[in-house]
Amino acid sequence: MATLGNIFDSWNEIKKRIDGEDNSPTRFPKEGEVWMSALGKNVGFEQDGGGTNFSRPVLIIKKFNNHMFWSVPLSTKQKKIDFYENFTDPNGNRVSVILAQLKLISVKRLRRKLYDLPNRTLRAIKEKLKNSL
Repeated sequence: MATLGNIFDSWNEIKKRIDGEDNSPTRFPKEGEVWMSALGKNVGFEQDGGGTNFSRPVLIIKKFNNHMFWSVPLSTKQKKIDFYENFTDPNGNRVSVILAQLKLISVKRLRRKLYDLPNRTLRAIKEKLKNSL
């Protein structure tokens, strides 16, 4: 059985590999794209990634340059609370953006692009995020 210490150790090994990648970006995300991202094993109530690669889909909210951007994690659990924005993705899946988990992340964490969010959905998410700040 995996202990919490072993889980953090596994994530640290993956994180070292990710950080050791070449600094020249090979992925160029744009605002409104959803990417599978290595979020890791985090502390307390911070949103974790899942599986052996500690991955979770994230929505690109604001791109600052080719190396870093703001993102928010997605969840398949829809909730009707202030810091969740529920929507249906282009594949027909019910999804939520967890607005309270806004995070600056490196392009190195990105694994693969999943889909583009419709502009109207992205605008609604950004407006709700702006109102929550």
